[in-house]
Amino acid sequence: MIVLIENYIKFLPLVYIAITAGLIFGLRKKQTKRFIKPAVIFVLVSIVLKIVLEFFGQYYVWSHGNSSQGLLPPYTPISYFIGYCTYRFVWPVLAAILVGLVFIVLAKILNKRFDQRFFEDDEPWHIIYGLVIVGHPYWIFYIFVVIIAAVAIYLFNLIFQKMKFGQIFSLYPLWIPVAFMVIVFSEWIIKIPIIQSLKF
Repeated sequence: MIVLIENYIKFLPLVYIAITAGLIFGLRKKQTKRFIKPAVIFVLVSIVLKIVLEFFGQYYVWSHGNSSQGLLPPYTPISYFIGYCTYRFVWPVLAAILVGLVFIVLAKILNKRFDQRFFEDDEPWHIIYGLVIVGHPYWIFYIFVVIIAAVAIYLFNLIFQKMKFGQIFSLYPLWIPVAFMVIVFSEWIIKIPIIQSLKF
């Protein structure tokens, strides 16, 4: 059981990298709109399964440890175990999803106010996909890089007169590629002190 759980958790990021690479290729072929929703649903289902397995794994480890058996019923209320696992495994996922939902609401408000000028129809799905696969606390770095990349590209286009000042620049082509980069370099990103300090 433990080996199965460890292997699932170990190889899940590789699956996300493969899916994200496919979506990036789809951006070039303008096929991403077709696949982004199924990709989000798949990722969410896989994360829910991961959380369930982590709960089982944590219970198994504690129940087979001489010193940790006291943390489980009948010695300790089951609420302690649920609270511990929720904090360790559920809240990091919920944090990223909640941030994604905030961005989606803002995107819809801005689009409604400015006549669909800021975000593509499927762009909220790109945002939630990126935030969920990078997870907590990487989503902080993810948003920061998207903003920096957008500013850099915008200034580049202004300097070389590829767009006019005040013209709206779309973040659409950035969400998925930046998410890919964050996943690939996650081992280095987590070493950034502020990111490491926010880890659950």
